[in-house]
Amino acid sequence: MSVSKGFLKKIQSWAVDKKSDSIAFLPFQGDGNPYKSKVFLVGAKPELHFHLDAGDIEIYADSLVDSKLFHDVFHDEMSREYKGSINFAKWVEEHLNASVTLSSVNCFISDPDNLKQLKKSKHPLYIQGFEVFQQVLNEFEPNILVLQGASAYKLFLEQFQHQLVELREQDINETVANLERKDVIAKLQLNNGGIVDVLVCRSMGYFGKEGNSFGQIKSTLTQLLH
Repeated sequence: MSVSKGFLKKIQSWAVDKKSDSIAFLPFQGDGNPYKSKVFLVGAKPELHFHLDAGDIEIYADSLVDSKLFHDVFHDEMSREYKGSINFAKWVEEHLNASVTLSSVNCFISDPDNLKQLKKSKHPLYIQGFEVFQQVLNEFEPNILVLQGASAYKLFLEQFQHQLVELREQDINETVANLERKDVIAKLQLNNGGIVDVLVCRSMGYFGKEGNSFGQIKSTLTQLLH
């Protein structure tokens, strides 16, 4: 599917770094209209490392709402975590009749070593990566946020703990494997006053095709979505 001109402008405002005139952020990715997506699956950072200039924004925007096109454009960059995320999204769609949108706590696209340096220096693009994520959340207003992996959970707490309610102090340093068994661990308030249920699970790199070891998170989602 192709995005509308209005939505293209919104994506452009999130994705493009005006100084370099390049696409620097991966704000979200999924299948279909993200405004209808009830579930956000969130990693620490984008798994892709690519270089596109702002002139590619139209095909880039279209790929963000079409996982097949996204795969065709970035087929050499598919990580195990991304593949697991896609399989998780398929399971939710097939069993719970709900769509999943993928995103990252920090949406800035960078290789891990460079990201460490940018974080240390508090580079504007690194800081902007968190802002893009927050803007995307407030724009699409999902009902459920699933943080996948220890890095995502730690980074999310560093940036957004002050916005959380009902977070138990003992859960702050808990392992993601244990948090996965605890259902909703906190609630995040959006700008419109809406409340998002926050779940935590292991990295989707462990999900595989069917996610047989992810029974608890499946059960929790089933309860929340029905």
